[in-house]
Amino acid sequence: MAKRIQRVGTISEFMNGDYRKKKEIDLKPVIKVGVMLGVTALSLTFGDVSFAAAGAVSGVVTDKVVSAFSPLIELVQALSYPIGLVMMLGGGLFIMIGNSEKGFGMIQKAGLGYVVVQLLPTILDLLVEITKAL
Repeated sequence: MAKRIQRVGTISEFMNGDYRKKKEIDLKPVIKVGVMLGVTALSLTFGDVSFAAAGAVSGVVTDKVVSAFSPLIELVQALSYPIGLVMMLGGGLFIMIGNSEKGFGMIQKAGLGYVVVQLLPTILDLLVEITKAL
């Protein structure tokens, strides 16, 4: 009876016992190709029907998305004041101990961040209007 010789890739694989494990086939690329082929087949079959339906429903979807994000935006706006205040106070302490560059940088970034967070609803409305125009 002849012994079967098995080739091991590296010494660490042999020491860990990884060479005994079966190689698994990665199905992600196969699934991606299948989905892409399916979407392509559906778009060739039905043509522009899906785009017409999307245009008719876009107003309702836009309103639902905006209303879904409004509690999150309100929460972030409510938290921006205390967080900005703490960061500005920390910047003031850095100025007091002699590290004025870091202190003024913290104050500047906290102020800019507070303004941006307070303008979030305006930015969201602007993005909604831009997408409606397209």
